[in-house]
Amino acid sequence: METVREKIAYLRGIIDGDSSLEEGRNGFMFSKILQILEQLAADVDELKKAQEELDEYLQEVDFDLAYLEDEFFGDEDDYDYPEEWDDDSEESFAEAECPECGYVMRFDEDFLFDEGIQIRCQRCGAVVFETDDFRELEEVFDEDTEPESDD
Repeated sequence: METVREKIAYLRGIIDGDSSLEEGRNGFMFSKILQILEQLAADVDELKKAQEELDEYLQEVDFDLAYLEDEFFGDEDDYDYPEEWDDDSEESFAEAECPECGYVMRFDEDFLFDEGIQIRCQRCGAVVFETDDFRELEEVFDEDTEPESDD
């Protein structure tokens, strides 16, 4: 495939070879068009070269960043993450909706089994959960699961 510069040189050869195009307005216009095309070709070549330099620079930065990541983080299997980052944590949470304002609160599920616990809404202060409520629920579940006696 011919380059842009080769195509422009071909057009210049055609114009230079035709004596009728060298004289008058047509010759002047073709000459100016060829100058503009040559300038555009030079600008495109500069842009292409600058783009290649940017690509090389970006690739070097990427390699440097990868090296720094390896040095800083190392092998992820060797790194001890804080316990709160662990997805396998045994902590579980319960959610309860405030009966007054509808705000959904999240709290540690261990509170459900403690005696004398009362959880209040963070927004309005209404009682959201009391351990006595859990005992009532437990009794309801026990009643549902007890086998019926055959009378």
